[in-house]
Amino acid sequence: MKLNLTVLTLVLFAVVSYGLYQLSYEVQELEKDLKSLNVNIAENKESVRILKAEWTYQNRPDVLQTLATKYLPLLLIAPYQVASVGEVPYPPVDPEQYSVPVPRHNPRRDYSPVERMPTGPLQLATFTRAGSLQ
Repeated sequence: MKLNLTVLTLVLFAVVSYGLYQLSYEVQELEKDLKSLNVNIAENKESVRILKAEWTYQNRPDVLQTLATKYLPLLLIAPYQVASVGEVPYPPVDPEQYSVPVPRHNPRRDYSPVERMPTGPLQLATFTRAGSLQ
């Protein structure tokens, strides 16, 4: 009986030792992966910082003005080219083509109110804190 218990204890000790050994190597691999991920995150943050700086540099007003004059040849507007809204000619509109359809009366629907309003003087119902009606 003692021999069986000793052998069982040794086997259990060997299995637990092997499991801890494998677990320690797995933790070391995960730590390496974490370190490489942190390095990649730091590199990406630095890249984003550099790209933002380049974007800010390219959006300076003098650079934008140079690009606008190069690629957008705009001319000055003469006073006679400006008109009021009333002077703008609008195309004729065909009412048949652009009219909004009006819904017809639906005979299956009752359009009358559900409750009739009282004809006498109206009085608002208010409730007190105790819950009684005034």
